[in-house]
Order: sequence, then structure tokens, then C-alpha cells
Amino acid sequence: MKVPLSWLKEYVEIKEGTERLAEDLLLSGTKVESVEKEKEDVIFDFEITPNRSDCLSIIGIAREVAAIYNRRLTVPAAFSETQKEIESTKKINLAVLDKSLCPYYSIGIIDELKVSQSPMWLSERLEKSGIRSLSNIVDITNYVMTETGQPMHAFDYDKIKGKMVLRSSKEGEAVTTLDGVERKLPSGAIIIEDSEKLIDLAGLMGGASSEIDKNTKTVVLHVPVYDSLSVRRASQALGLRTEASNRFEKKLDPAAHRYAFERAYSLMKPLAGGKLASTIESVGYPAKEHYVKLPLSLVSDTLGVTIAEKEVCSILSRLNFETKLESQAEGKTVIVGVPSFRTDIHEPIDLIEEIGRIYGYNKFPKTLPVGPLPTSELNYIDFERKVKQILISLGLQEIYSSTLTSLLTVEDLGFDSEECLRVANRLIFDYEYLRPTLLVGILLAAKLNIENFKKFSLFELGRVFTKDIGKNGLPNQPKKIAAIFVDSDFRSAKGALETFLKKLNISGFTFKQLTETSRFGKEASMVLIGTGSIGEFGKIDSSILGKFEISSPTFWFELDLEALQARQKEKRYTQIPKFPVVKEELSLFLQNNLPFQSISESIKNSAGNNLYKMSLFEDTNIKGQRSVLIGLEYYSQKNTLDKKLVTKIRGKILTDLKKIGAQPRTSNLS
Repeated sequence: MKVPLSWLKEYVEIKEGTERLAEDLLLSGTKVESVEKEKEDVIFDFEITPNRSDCLSIIGIAREVAAIYNRRLTVPAAFSETQKEIESTKKINLAVLDKSLCPYYSIGIIDELKVSQSPMWLSERLEKSGIRSLSNIVDITNYVMTETGQPMHAFDYDKIKGKMVLRSSKEGEAVTTLDGVERKLPSGAIIIEDSEKLIDLAGLMGGASSEIDKNTKTVVLHVPVYDSLSVRRASQALGLRTEASNRFEKKLDPAAHRYAFERAYSLMKPLAGGKLASTIESVGYPAKEHYVKLPLSLVSDTLGVTIAEKEVCSILSRLNFETKLESQAEGKTVIVGVPSFRTDIHEPIDLIEEIGRIYGYNKFPKTLPVGPLPTSELNYIDFERKVKQILISLGLQEIYSSTLTSLLTVEDLGFDSEECLRVANRLIFDYEYLRPTLLVGILLAAKLNIENFKKFSLFELGRVFTKDIGKNGLPNQPKKIAAIFVDSDFRSAKGALETFLKKLNISGFTFKQLTETSRFGKEASMVLIGTGSIGEFGKIDSSILGKFEISSPTFWFELDLEALQARQKEKRYTQIPKFPVVKEELSLFLQNNLPFQSISESIKNSAGNNLYKMSLFEDTNIKGQRSVLIGLEYYSQKNTLDKKLVTKIRGKILTDLKKIGAQPRTSNLS
């Protein structure tokens, strides 16, 4: 909410500079979003919390300033006559069918008006507050709303046919609002109709059929307090928010409507020549008084600081609360009369918060915190952070993408629309499906980056969405971790994945080539731990890459995050070898279709417990034949391995390798 400083100063004396005022308001609980200079004025932009509807006005902010600095608040005078000023046959005929929709309101007829431009001072104040000036009558209603926080609406009396009826809308009804838009209404919106048509979308925007124009002579001024929930639901259903709805959605002062009417009329008389042609009808006025008992001992017990009873009463009085001190068996108690505009005050704790913020939290003595030690973060949060840190350490860049995507994108990745979850009430035409894979966002990000970078790697952690129904009866939303390696090769991409898994302390993983072609390419493997799959790894098919304008070889993996976390082992201390490690290199010719996984498993089985470490050094093609160079390390926990035992182990390894199609070239022992 924008508040010009010049306007604010009319109601409370302000000696402090702009920065000091903003800081003091912030420390007392009223957040200042920004402060801007405009010619000779200063505009404050406040962020008002939903519970403080009383601050959605110039007077409301002035109350806060007056309470902080203990200064006098001056409220503008208003016309206080209740009887009509001229004889007229014009009558108010408003029927409220459901009292809960509009429990409080004031209404009256103002005649002999002259519609014209507003005076400069009024239009400038509205413009500074972010409201466009239209005409003197409309501007006065907006001015009083900004000043008091109470919205109101002026109907052209001569455009209303018959009786006015306030009721709840029915599904499918329509009204053309002041912006010229015909709006089809949901069930439950608050509307006002006459005998022929809908004339007001109450709480949101007036109807075009009863708007004020240059020929308007008589208005029905309606100052209501609507049911906040009904206004909010209608606002969300219609996608329409206005200055009025922003206030009606909160709990408004049930007694402010009468003063707001009188204030508006006191401005119309000099600025538009209006005269009251009816009595002012007020429903639900005055509001019921509300009291809260506040034990003084509870104040010190809660705030942890002793505030004198005189100061407690003084602070509450500065905030417009009535106070009466009583002595009771359990100690002194303040009986607090809550003003009608403080709709957020219900319990003693609410009053204690008010006392604390005006007293000043910076006056509280500095003490070390006491109580139980803070617990560690949830395991899954720690795990997700660890996953990201490892991938970043491996040179990958993290991205964040939308969970929504288009039909074209999911089809480019080989998905059918029937496989994907579609959003029923999409807000953007191209974003109607929930992503079935993280590759949706990663490949779109790669498409944007490929113009500037030839080689890069990206990853994302997030949820994907499937049509499979989970235990809760809703579609499954598993968390995944996925990555792509653009302009890479098999060994580099697989090495990064293996390093990632090892740094997560996950062991026993294997790669099994898919018997059926993966959705993303022919060259793909399942990543297994034991017999359970945790995801897929492979090379993305060029036909898919082409749709994202990527021509370089690109590899991917996508793993189930929950499965990874479940298989993560605790780190254990491993003793440094007491006896020397024997290193050996094996150079092998392989059949072209023999996966390295088969070689690795064969060597592990042949060497048994004596195998300490195995590494792939080279994987090349020599004269049309595939060749690999493997580094092996042997070790015994009992004694030093002699040459005879190592020769025996190597012999068994080579014999078993020949059985699966691997022929030795040379071997070197050290």
C-alpha cells in the first residue's frame, strides 16, 4: 500500500527523517517495502500482513506512528447529521437475502450532484497512492477508502430499476463490470441486482449498467462490510483483484462504515454540490464492545522483561485500547477494551505482542538462549544437499526448471499424451502437462546454452509425475536426480556417474544393458544395486537431440533419489594396509560386443578377497579390434603376497577371461 508522507502528516506530527521513520515502523512490526521521492513528497510502500486490515489506510498508518512516538492522532471531521437535507420522494430499497454476506453497512441517497473533474489536491493524492483519477464522485469514494480503509460504491440512482437485492450468485450468471468485461460468475459470489439486471459484482468491481457518468445527478452511496471469505473465493475464481477486494478479503472494522459514509458525504458537499436526500441507514451499528482480561504477571512471564503496570496501560492507551486496572486474588489484571478496528485481537497473548512491539524489542536485555539444543536437519534434506554438492564438485551445473511442460516437448522425448498427467485448470496454454522426466527441463536448458557453450554438463533434482497411483490414492510423484553430459564420451560420463555413486558411499552397483530400447536411446543400461534398479544411464539418441538443436554426443542418467538414500551406507574406518600392495596391468583384446561389466565381474570372482582395487585405464580400438588396459592391485591382510601366489591369481583371471571372449596381450607385474 502506497502512502504519501504529505498526506500522513495531516493526521499525526512527524519530526523524524524518512529513514528513521521507516526503521521505527519496521521495528514495531509494519514493514516498509520501499521509500521513493516524488517531486517534493516521499512515497512509502508498505507490506501489510493479512491480520492487520486496520493498517490498510492512511489513518491506520497514522495510528501506528502516533503510538510509536506517543503523539496525538487527528482524525478528519465528518458530516454527522442523520436526517435528509432536502425533501425528496426518492427512496432506498435494498434487501439483503443472506445477512451473513453483508452483516454491516450504511446506505443513503445523495442528490443534486454535479459530476466534474476532481480538484488538483485530491487527484494528486490518489495518483501518489497508485489510484487513477476518474471524476469527482468516483474519486471521493476512492479517497475515503484510501483514507479510512473502508471501500464503498456509488450507484447512479436513475439507472437502477426497482428494488435492489443483495444475494449470492448462481453458477453461470454474468455481469459486465466497469472495465467493460463480461464476467461469468462462479457460485457464491456476492452480487447486487435490480429488477432487470445485475448491477454490482460486490466487493470486487461495480457494474457498468449503474456506473457514474457526466449526466449523473443522484447516487446511492453504499458502504458495506462483506463476508471476507466469499469475496476472496470470487476473486480467485475470476482472477480479479482490486483495491476494494484487497481490503474486503481481510476482516474489516464492523463500525467504520458509518464514519466512512459521513466522511464521503462531507467531501461531496463542497466538491460536487451534493445534498442528502434520505436518512442514512446503518445496519449493525454500533459494533458490540469486546473486552480481554490481561494478567500483568503474564506480560513479564511471556516477554521475559518486567514492564511497569503504568507503562503497560500507557502503551495500550496509545494503541487506542481502553484500560481499567483491577486487583484480583491471583494478582493485578488489566481489563482491556478492544477498539472495533482491531479485529486481530482476541486473546491476552495478542495484547502482549502489542505491548512488546511498541515497548521496543531492542530494549530487551541480551541473554544467551536456553532450552534444548537444536536438532539436526532432517536426513532427506542433508542427503539432497550432499547429492548436489557432489555433482557440483564433479563440474556439473545445477538448473531449476518448471514442473509444467507442453505436449510438444513430452512428445519430442517419446512420451504419449495419455502417459502424462494433464493439468485441468491450466493458466498458460503451453504449460498443461506435468513432467514425466527431469530430462524435459534439462534438455530445454541445454538448448538455450548450446549456442554459447560447446561442452557442458547439467543436473537437476526434483519430482516427476506419473499416472501410477500410490498408497495415498494420488498419482506418484517420486523425486529423481538426473544429469546430461553434452559433447562427452561413454567413459567420461560413466566415470562421473560411478564417482558420484562412490562419493555417496553406495557400493555394489552394476550396469546391465537394456534388452529393450530405452525411451531416450538404443545405447542404454539399467543401474542396478543387487537385483534392484535405481535408474538408467546411456547415450541420448540423435533423433531426440536434434529436436533440441543439439548435435554433439550427449549422455544422460536419471536415478531414483529415495532408492539412492535407502542404499547409502555409513562411512566406516578402513585400516591402512599393513602389507605392500602388488600392482599389475592387464592388456586385453575383446570381442566388440563384450561389455566391460562382464570383464569386471569375471576378474572380481577370479581374484576373490585378494583383489584390492581395479581401474580401467584405456578402452581403444586397434586395427578394428577393441583393446582395454586394466590396472589391478592385490593385497592380503595376513602376509606379503609372493610372486608365486600372484602368478596363480593372474592365471585364474586370464583363464576365466578367455571363457567370455577376452584374450590377453601382455601383463606387467610390479
